[in-house]
Formats: sequence, C-alpha cells, structure tokens
Amino acid sequence: MESNGREEESLYTKEILEFAAIGVQCASLMEQARDKAEFVEQTTKLLPQLYLVTLRLPAYFYSPESDYIEEHITEEAYEIVRQRLASLLGEEDAYLSAQSQEMAYSDTPIAAFISEGLADVYQHVGNLLGILRDQNEEALLPAVGRCRYYFFEYWGQTLLESLTALHHIYTLQLQAQDDDEDEHQTFEEEGDEDSTYEGIY
Repeated sequence: MESNGREEESLYTKEILEFAAIGVQCASLMEQARDKAEFVEQTTKLLPQLYLVTLRLPAYFYSPESDYIEEHITEEAYEIVRQRLASLLGEEDAYLSAQSQEMAYSDTPIAAFISEGLADVYQHVGNLLGILRDQNEEALLPAVGRCRYYFFEYWGQTLLESLTALHHIYTLQLQAQDDDEDEHQTFEEEGDEDSTYEGIY
C-alpha cells in the first residue's frame, strides 16, 4: 500500500500543483469578473504567471488521434465566459492582431477580441483543472500532455496577444489615475492659497 501511495503522489508534481494554483485564480477571475479596472489589473498580473507555470508542466505524451480525454469546459461555459468578458471590456475588447493565422491571406492586421482569447485560455486551463479536481489519475498524464500540446499549438500565443492588449488598457488606466491625482493635488494647493489670502484680508 505504501508503494502505491508514493506512486499516486508522484503524479501530482510540484509543477502540476503550481499550475493548478494559478489556473484556479485565472479561471475564477474570468467567471466572476464584475469591475473592469480591477479585472484588467489582476489579469495583467496573472497571465504571465499562467504562461510560466504552463511552460513548466511535465512533457507527457499526448496524441490528438488516439488519446480521448473528457472536456470539462463545455461550449456553453465557454460562451458564458466570452460574453461576460466582452460585456465587461466594452469597446476596448477589440484590438488589431498581426499574429493571427489569417494574416497569411491579408496585408493588414486582423481584428481580434480579448474576450475570445481569454475564453480560449479558460477552456484549455479549465479542462486540465477538471481532471485534477476529479482526481482522475488515469487521465491525468495525457490531460497534462494535451494542455501543453495546445499551449504550444495555439493558446500560448493567444494568451500573449491578449496580455499585450490588456497591458495597453492597464497603462491607460494608470495614466488616468495619475492625472486624477495631479488634478486633486492642484485643487488642494489652490484651496490653500485662497485660505491664506482670506486670512490676510
């Protein structure tokens, strides 16, 4: 029994547990996001961590042709997250992508959407999290392999493009905050001057 216990425990490597910890934070944020500024700030900080922990996942073998693994994120769940994020981001959801595969047939950047990119990330991360949550050890290794396979094929690039677009929004948010603080400080200084003059006269 002890040897079996050690074998089972070894499936849940440090790298897989680190992925789970960051993945849960990202998935929860996309499912529950309500405040745009807070969502942009937190996502901008979490996505680089998600990219890194996915790179560190064990390189288990996965074959799209022969390995069937249950998908925990349904198309309905995907669409709910996509619509939520599209509504939250509003006009800033859209950006121009120069990395899209469709660029092979176009001389100009292609319109893309942060909400679609993050929903794709959510789907692939959520599928592996579902296997981990169910403690499905038989499916765990190919599920990790599947997550890595599509990360390198597709959603890793999607993550980085979405992060770039979010970085732009976040930078504008910070500039707006700085402008508000400068305005407030100027107003306070003018108010101090007025009170000084009142005292003189």
